[in-house]
Amino acid sequence: MGTRVFFIAIALALVVAGFWAYRHDEGLRKNSALVTLGDANEVVRELLGGPSSEGPCGSLTPVPATCANEYVYRYWYSIFQPQYEVVWFDKSGKVLGEQHVQSPF
Repeated sequence: MGTRVFFIAIALALVVAGFWAYRHDEGLRKNSALVTLGDANEVVRELLGGPSSEGPCGSLTPVPATCANEYVYRYWYSIFQPQYEVVWFDKSGKVLGEQHVQSPF
């Protein structure tokens, strides 16, 4: 009986995780189009949420010359071909650009 409950709980957790990932990715896809040049980083966080990673420019792609910081947002539902939204910021925290990145493999 305990084994059955354990496997049902695991199956339910996988379904919930899949549903969450799908909803997260749809929101990211929809809201990434709303990010415009010159938006403050607070606006980007409001639209897209907290980034999967944040740090110096150039972690995934070539960057604009005046880039000081970048946010990387991961699409969680794309397991076999990872996808990301990358947003670049200048020294004052304004958006320089954005790019959708898809792994080639």
